[in-house]
Amino acid sequence: MSSVSPDLECDVIVRHMKGDAARGDQWAVFLGRDKRVELPSEVNAMVFARLLADLQQRRVWIGHDGDGDLAPMDRSQVRGCSCC
Repeated sequence: MSSVSPDLECDVIVRHMKGDAARGDQWAVFLGRDKRVELPSEVNAMVFARLLADLQQRRVWIGHDGDGDLAPMDRSQVRGCSCC
C-alpha cells in the first residue's frame, strides 16, 4: 500500500458528480480547491486532468463518489497526447 496521499491544495482531482435528469452526471476537474472544468464525459475529464497535471507537475486523483475516497490515477490510464 502506498504512503502517498492527495494534496488537496495543489493536486489535480477529478470527481464524479451525480446529476439530475436534466443535466446528467458530470466529471469535475479541480486544481487544488479551484474547479477548472465540468464535463459530461469521463474520458474527456481524465484527458483534461492529465494535461493539467503535466503542466502543473502534480499528481491526479480520482473520486468516483462525489465526496468519497480518492484513488491515484496511473499515468498509463490516459495519455494526453498521441506522441507518448
